[in-house]
Amino acid sequence: MSETIYVSEGGSRLDKYLTGILSLNRSQIKNAILEGRILVDGVQKKAGYTLSAGECISYEEAAPYRLEGKDLGVRVLYEDDDLALVEKPYGMVVHPGAAREEDTLVHHLLWRFSSLAEGSDPLRPGIVHRLDKDTSGIMAIAKTDRAYTGLVELFSARKIRKEYYALCRGNIREPGRIDAPIGRDPAQRTRMACDVYPSKEALTAYTPVRAFGEATLLRVRIYTGRTHQIRVHMRHIGHPVVGDPIYGIHADRKGKLMLHSYRLSFTHPITQARIDGRSKLPRRFIAYFRKHGGERCTGF
Repeated sequence: MSETIYVSEGGSRLDKYLTGILSLNRSQIKNAILEGRILVDGVQKKAGYTLSAGECISYEEAAPYRLEGKDLGVRVLYEDDDLALVEKPYGMVVHPGAAREEDTLVHHLLWRFSSLAEGSDPLRPGIVHRLDKDTSGIMAIAKTDRAYTGLVELFSARKIRKEYYALCRGNIREPGRIDAPIGRDPAQRTRMACDVYPSKEALTAYTPVRAFGEATLLRVRIYTGRTHQIRVHMRHIGHPVVGDPIYGIHADRKGKLMLHSYRLSFTHPITQARIDGRSKLPRRFIAYFRKHGGERCTGF
């Protein structure tokens, strides 16, 4: 489907002007501009281009997107008829978004499993929760619709134990809890922050495991599931996660995020059996330990 729009009044940015006209959000409009499916007088322009009255905007709808499975080498830690636990690698996006990524966890799931729960979004079959692209580790996958419903309810009721390993800046010797609501940063909408309004309850607990002088390996448990929760909370107390390009120190902006989801523990929503899935520390952590040595913290 194609559409032609004549600009009646100039002065607006191209992307903002189209937001109220096309049935697309800003992200989808920007992608269409980058892909050359939105032209001004037949010429490709940038999203921030200032329109003039009388110009003609042409829009071409994207071809239907088909998800096709592919083997991306994702490890399966546990599997039964209803659900599975998989180990998402560092750098892998969980599901395709507006950019239509091709090598996501969902692509592997479609290759690996004969059936997946439909879920609430056709681009997210089997997905009941997410990890950030650069956070590695264990994830629960729903193979059936009944497992999807059950897992979503468990996550919503906070009945799934979620634990991570986080290598954080600074010398941390004592366990602690961070009870600080998290909301979107009004100054930078792509970031989250504490002490902002509006915000939602967020609770994190941590225990030091190994000290490396300039950094400490923590075992972290989150009781809520806010966006970037561990990363925001550790920055909030002055101990950002090593390698965090958003919330970390300047030297970490080109490093690898040292955050790994190592444990998911819950009651199986169908069989009622106790599931306790664990993922080993990945290579980037082991490489850091070998380079820096470190010492075991007291009591561990």
